[in-house]
Amino acid sequence: MKKIQFISKEMKKIQTKSFSIITVVMLLLTISCQDLTEINKSPNQLNASDINVKYVLTSVLSSSSSNYIRAQVYGGGVGITEAMQYLQRDYIDFQGPNTMLWSPAPFSSFYSSLKNSQYIYENAKFEILEGNQKFYQGVGLIMRSFWFGFFTSAYGDIPYSEAMKAQEGNFTPVYDKQKDVFVGILKDLKDANDILATVTSVDGAATADLMYQGDVTKWRKFANSLRLRYLIRLSEKLSDMTAAGVDVKAEVNSMVGNSATYPIFTSSSDNASIAYPGTDASNGWYGGPLGWTNRSEFYRRKPCATLVNELRGNMDPRLTVFIRPVDTQLHVNPNATGYVKLSDGQIIRNISPSTSGVATLDTARYVGLPPALGDPNLYNLYTGTDFNAIKALNPGIYTDLAANPNVSYLADKYAQDKNDVVRAVYMSYAELSFTLAEARLKGWISSSTAADYYQAGVTGSLRQYNVANGSMTVYNPQNHALVPFSESTFLSDLTSKFNNADNDDARLNLLMTQKWLADFMTPEFWFDWRRTGLPNFGAKLVSGSNGKKIPVRYIYGDDEKILNKPNVTAAIGTLSPVEDTQWSKMWLLQGSSKPW
Repeated sequence: MKKIQFISKEMKKIQTKSFSIITVVMLLLTISCQDLTEINKSPNQLNASDINVKYVLTSVLSSSSSNYIRAQVYGGGVGITEAMQYLQRDYIDFQGPNTMLWSPAPFSSFYSSLKNSQYIYENAKFEILEGNQKFYQGVGLIMRSFWFGFFTSAYGDIPYSEAMKAQEGNFTPVYDKQKDVFVGILKDLKDANDILATVTSVDGAATADLMYQGDVTKWRKFANSLRLRYLIRLSEKLSDMTAAGVDVKAEVNSMVGNSATYPIFTSSSDNASIAYPGTDASNGWYGGPLGWTNRSEFYRRKPCATLVNELRGNMDPRLTVFIRPVDTQLHVNPNATGYVKLSDGQIIRNISPSTSGVATLDTARYVGLPPALGDPNLYNLYTGTDFNAIKALNPGIYTDLAANPNVSYLADKYAQDKNDVVRAVYMSYAELSFTLAEARLKGWISSSTAADYYQAGVTGSLRQYNVANGSMTVYNPQNHALVPFSESTFLSDLTSKFNNADNDDARLNLLMTQKWLADFMTPEFWFDWRRTGLPNFGAKLVSGSNGKKIPVRYIYGDDEKILNKPNVTAAIGTLSPVEDTQWSKMWLLQGSSKPW
């Protein structure tokens, strides 16, 4: 009986297998009559033509704010903001950023904005309306040029002609010469302006375009202003660029004063910038509560003394815009010790003249950390601080990790998730004005005067930060009071110093100092400083990792050296010295003693 039962089970298995085989055969016969590309298509996969590029534009503009500002300036980053002496860090992990011990910076950490810009350009053709096609083509070219310009300026040779072709099977792109990359960028920006000049109407872009709400003219201004940025960046490579078919001086001259063909920024309302919505951690300003679970991350990023002293010494209204007064002002007093609170709310710590190191104390109300200090945690008599006494006078004072009441923090607006003046600025009217001032100083253009452009740059920066004439925003370092701002007096004093400088070199130093201030909280001035060596930031370093030198390039990522070694090796071979370090000069800087 058991045997019969066993045979019955085996027969059922055979029948089941036979049915399965017949089913598979029938399915294969059915498939053979169909297009395999249809069978293999995922139901969740979209073709390029199925994705509206306007949503990709929104992504590009929002991700660029993170990739450009957070990755380079305020977040982790490689330390540009410390190198340019806007900020210094203390508490923990300060040595790397402050002394410029830079690590490799892989492309992938901020590559998405470039890739999506390329996507916009390539897929604009799927837009139904011709105006929309051209608009997205032009905008895609501009943002792609913005990012290629940043990449090549930061690294040197980069993948360009073969970049972003992994879908075509190219996983090891060649690294184009930096000169050739700039030739391509300049052409693309000119093409973008020409394309957008033919656009009369754009449908549906206003809500997707976070920067200009579909305003074609403003995008053209950005394209041409950006082109001027890169042309002035090439000012030390004129003969090389002429040999490559680009007459840098002639191109600048042909653009300036020809606003009908090449409109450029004319006021701070044209700034290429993005506001932070501040609704969650992904879209808020990075110093706000949403950006960090521990508030010490905000307090450990303190303003640099180089920045504070420049603003303080010139009674610049931007000092109080950027920076907060110290929680405790030091006061050398032979008649009293301890803490007191003044009528204006300022806490004073009285210090005996016999205190060790008293001669080096900074007793102003706005105090920055000197660059590349050996131990910034102890600066300005932090040791011996009585937090209990301070809290008794002001319960709201910050006393947790990274607190130093004797050194300033960034202004409160930089501790918020959003604020109207805390924006991701890709390029400003102020920057452009200083670029034109330099071009005029060089004799490349004949319109206006260098002093006029210089003053326009300062004014543009004031407008960018909503500094109003007559406001109580100016710190007087003599009596520590805030006094009303007189814009006419401030601008007149700056312009007079510029006009009365001994020579053009001295004027260029003043110009670059103001451009540095105007570029606050962006990575852009690093490129101008490398080219000119002005201001002389190296002289202010206390204990830099390479003496008085400041880095001049990013280090290629380790992943590239593994996956694309021959091409990376060839790119490194063009550096001087032939080493992949932050100290090697790229083509853009070779043949010059600047910045060192």
